[in-house]
Amino acid sequence: MFKRMSVLVRRDGDTRDYFSAKWKGHAAPVASLPRVRGYIQNHIEQEFPVPGKQAPIRADGFVELYWDKPEDMAEAFKSPLAKPMIDDEPNFLGHGSGYALAAAPSLQDSEGGKLILALVYEEACTLFDELDDEIAALPVLHFIRDEVVKLIDKPYMTPSQPVTSFIHLYFDGSENTRKAGEQLASFFAGKDQVRAGIYGVYTVRFV
Repeated sequence: MFKRMSVLVRRDGDTRDYFSAKWKGHAAPVASLPRVRGYIQNHIEQEFPVPGKQAPIRADGFVELYWDKPEDMAEAFKSPLAKPMIDDEPNFLGHGSGYALAAAPSLQDSEGGKLILALVYEEACTLFDELDDEIAALPVLHFIRDEVVKLIDKPYMTPSQPVTSFIHLYFDGSENTRKAGEQLASFFAGKDQVRAGIYGVYTVRFV
């Protein structure tokens, strides 16, 4: 399987609620793309700022798209069925960046709460042993790390927003999600080698 993620930002002047409603309506043309194997929208409900630091990206939602192989994705976006998707984007989307990932784990639905972490760091970063220990102390039901291997620019939405990796953490309810978001924000406050955006989301799966 091949996975692509995208970070979406609403248009200036739009509320996040308006953006989310229009984005859900955008699902039909995306789900109709040829050979798409999975399509999940992650709508941001809450952000957990890291004290003393600026988030590395702006975000209002995260897309997870799956194909059998990268060539299927390339053909899908070139097909006539992609035109309704492209034509609809200006109706709700202010900015978007796409990311090809190193590996594609199986699709994971979220019936409770979910955090997405967007991390930016240098290749030599030694943070992850500490981060794994921090995550192990949380009531996490499922954990996915998506390593970015390529930034996929939208030609008419520049500059792009680089991300080094995404982490998906699944919980059994909103309270555990909130507590984990606050705990991770405190953790990253003392880590100068990484910038972290921490987002509480609800997910909607269309494929």
